[in-house]
Amino acid sequence: MSQSWGFWSRYKLELLRLYLEAFTTTTKNRSKKCVYLDLFGGDPDNVERDTLLPIDGSAKIALDITDPPFTHLRFFEKEPRASRLGDKLQADYPGRDVIVYSGDCNETIGQALADLHSADAGWAPTFAFLDPTGPHYQWTTLEKLARHKGVKAKTKVELWILFPDPLFMRMLPKSGELRTSDNETITAMYGTPQWHAIFTARLTEQITPKEAREEYVNLMRWRLERVLGYRSTHQLEIYNASGVPLYHMVFATDSKAGNDIMASLYNRAANEFPDMAKQAKMQRQRKRREATGQFDLFSAAGQPEPSATQPGRTGKPRKLYKHTPPDEPREHNDGTCQYCS
Repeated sequence: MSQSWGFWSRYKLELLRLYLEAFTTTTKNRSKKCVYLDLFGGDPDNVERDTLLPIDGSAKIALDITDPPFTHLRFFEKEPRASRLGDKLQADYPGRDVIVYSGDCNETIGQALADLHSADAGWAPTFAFLDPTGPHYQWTTLEKLARHKGVKAKTKVELWILFPDPLFMRMLPKSGELRTSDNETITAMYGTPQWHAIFTARLTEQITPKEAREEYVNLMRWRLERVLGYRSTHQLEIYNASGVPLYHMVFATDSKAGNDIMASLYNRAANEFPDMAKQAKMQRQRKRREATGQFDLFSAAGQPEPSATQPGRTGKPRKLYKHTPPDEPREHNDGTCQYCS
């Protein structure tokens, strides 16, 4: 069984590969042990939706980092995916220290972190990838990750998190009642009802949908820095071939090297991602023409097939990404907030 994904997922995973290579390289002089955590491990087999070409999932990417490798790799997934993933990884990577925790990662993360301490790897450089399909992680999980290495550690567990801000715009009502389940889910993700202030401002049309999305991301970054104590956070917007926003990738780190490397990768993405979106759009248009037989001398049918690999750029990339710290979030008064009752 293969899971299909858009071109943006392939590119996101390429950024993950590049960062993980840098992560193990920059930490090898500090420790012989290195930990990778993947809280939404997914299916072992994946393909790109438009090309039907195979995509290496995050598990394979992390396990294929070998110079130097991650010494402890922990994956989290619900059944039946957990069993499929575990069987595949054990077969393909015999002898590696790989464990797949079955169940909700928010419930199993505590045991996994305790197990790492028992294996004398609790102090080791650790990278956590959170790549859900919605608001499925909870603030308590982020807290456990941030505090895992203890207050004396120089760096916390690095986090790379999918933040589904456009999903909020679809989940949350434009008028009328806020569903209790949605309220509880988003509040659990933030660890605070402070997001109600953004929701109220959007509901009363004080801000646009785009501004609301930006504020939702900003609030998460602000809490990662001010509440969990990360020194720096970065955000990268991911969108589809039509330019519709899909989510942000939020990075949190205490490491100067990590900060600089991810900033460089986000700048690379700002240069390359528009070309990938354009290629994906051309490819989709070509398929529609082929399906309907609507060809002419000026159609894409007579043009070369867009590359299935990421576009390359010659020369030094333009400086398109600039890191800015999060702003003070919108004030929220839970004493008068109708959604906090």
